[in-house]
Amino acid sequence: MNETILIVDDAEFSRSVMKQALFNAGFDNILEATTAEETRKIFESESPDLTVLDIMLPDSFDLKLLYELLSLNKEARIVINSAINKPEITREALIAGARGFITKPFNEVDFLCKIKMALED
Repeated sequence: MNETILIVDDAEFSRSVMKQALFNAGFDNILEATTAEETRKIFESESPDLTVLDIMLPDSFDLKLLYELLSLNKEARIVINSAINKPEITREALIAGARGFITKPFNEVDFLCKIKMALED
């Protein structure tokens, strides 16, 4: 598949698991970022088709980066991927414009289903 997917997570293991799941599903154009600063640069220069965004990064927390990315491109497809499983955060992310919310740890089938749904949205 030729969609560009940006994985944003400061944990190497999490990025590795997501990347492998995406490769298994046929996605091969995958970018990675570990900080908000790096994410902003890649997001602006590469315009990914989908961004999988962890909301707890060394230089950003909560939904701040989601709002920043959506201010750069209000049509951006962004799926939150977080270990924080609080209904109020999920609700706020979806109202703000996230296309989905994946809670870590995740099941690969569910993860890919939410990724594909976000890309089709």
